[in-house]
Amino acid sequence: MKKTLIALFAVVAFAGSAFAAAQDSYEYKGGSFGKVAFPHKAHMKLGCAKCHEGAPKKIEINKEVAHNKLCVKCHKAENKGPQKCQECHKK
Repeated sequence: MKKTLIALFAVVAFAGSAFAAAQDSYEYKGGSFGKVAFPHKAHMKLGCAKCHEGAPKKIEINKEVAHNKLCVKCHKAENKGPQKCQECHKK
């Protein structure tokens, strides 16, 4: 019983620290089209596994990830969120 409680505490502490470390939003370089603001807090309701593989950590975003692997791909699949260049990129 004591080992179970210690393990449960460790899991809760780890999960809490992962959420505490996350910022409400991030800003990424968007190349010549302008910067891209990512509202992390708004996406958290989808669950970490929707974007993160394994333990949550900051995702290094590049054009391939943003356009073909995560952001635009998910927005199109869900038919929600920005899908055009100017909807994300701001100069």
